[in-house]
Amino acid sequence: SVFDDYQGWDLTPFLEVLEFYNDFNDYRVRVTVPKNFIVWGTGMLQNTNSVLQPAAAGRYSRSLSSDEVTTVATPADIRNGNITTQQDMNTWIFTANDIPDVAFGLSDHFRWDAGSVVVDNKTRRRASVQAAYNDTSADYHYMVNYAKESLRWLSNKWPGIPYPYAKTTIFQGYAGMEYPMMANDETYEDTTFSRFVAAHEIAHTYMPFYMGINETRYGFMDEGFATFYEYLLNKDNLGKEKADAFFRQFRVNGWASDNSIDQDQPIITPGPNLRGNGIGSNQYGKPALGYLAMKEMLGDDLFKKCLLAYMDRWHGKHPLPWDFFNSFNNVSGQNLNWFWNAWFFLPTWIDYSLEDVKKSGNQYFITIKNIGGMPAPLDLIISYADGTKETLHKTPQAWKQNLQQHVINLPWKKMISGVQITSDIYMDADTSNNTLPRK
Repeated sequence: SVFDDYQGWDLTPFLEVLEFYNDFNDYRVRVTVPKNFIVWGTGMLQNTNSVLQPAAAGRYSRSLSSDEVTTVATPADIRNGNITTQQDMNTWIFTANDIPDVAFGLSDHFRWDAGSVVVDNKTRRRASVQAAYNDTSADYHYMVNYAKESLRWLSNKWPGIPYPYAKTTIFQGYAGMEYPMMANDETYEDTTFSRFVAAHEIAHTYMPFYMGINETRYGFMDEGFATFYEYLLNKDNLGKEKADAFFRQFRVNGWASDNSIDQDQPIITPGPNLRGNGIGSNQYGKPALGYLAMKEMLGDDLFKKCLLAYMDRWHGKHPLPWDFFNSFNNVSGQNLNWFWNAWFFLPTWIDYSLEDVKKSGNQYFITIKNIGGMPAPLDLIISYADGTKETLHKTPQAWKQNLQQHVINLPWKKMISGVQITSDIYMDADTSNNTLPRK
């Protein structure tokens, strides 16, 4: 149990709909199982030659330094008694240091694939990548490569910190749940979605595990960031159009189209005080949008500087939301409290209304009302009488001085015939008032 400097001993009971809060520990775990059962789990296997026969042990050992995907064991190999040591019982020993949790999975018929990937370009350190699954699960035949791709991207792009562990395993276990060095995932007919899920679970390596976040109380600090990383990775791999479609469908649409009070509880609301669909919205889509909005407002370089400083200061500890907010304020040299307050502490949502378009002298004045109160980006599509169009993009900075209303001064060029607000992944709850003249 965690003893932190926030509330002493953490006595929050386990709640099925919420996740975990653990302290950092060193583990040495012994798992004793009958012959022909393989054990996968957190940490590195310490007694390979005691539990695996020479040929299988050789394939496994070679995979630790190879870019190629190696099949360590097939179901037929296991049935024929060619993989594990043929004693009545075998004890598999794993060790892992400075991690908050461990998880293990076992099977006497799963296929076992393995490879490795360079996660630190400076030291050339590799991480083992493994997959354990039913051979009939077509998507899992690609899983080692999907996981390698995720580790490479996370280590070099966002957050850009080399993967801190020695391995990761994707285990077909029907839950969609992450643990240190381990993901317990379903199988899907759509391999693109399988790739999407694997990336999300592996992204949890950084939040909560590397950081020590209390995801029971502040799930938005880890699920929100895993969703943030997931979107950016999908954008690089699948292109913006498909990444946006995934994000709208799975992360935002439910919240944007549901006006129930559960959906609009402030993000900062502790997990045990949330209920219904609001739990998912508050922990995944809403905070991810907030982080993406802040990234757009600060720009990639400054946002990454703030993010890396926060992670450097707080990893291996137990950061609170205020530690995150204050780190960004401090490193950016800006008071961003107006933004944090509107996104995380108030019962806000995204809803804009295009109120007025007036011409005065040689300028147009376009008034936008922020009904929902969230300072999100938006695009303004301006149609001219001659048939041409122009798009004006506004970052959240537009709302700094006045969260309720923003007036755009546009130099007169030619006659405006219509104006429309679009907001991409920042889905507007009511689009009926986003156009002038009204349709």
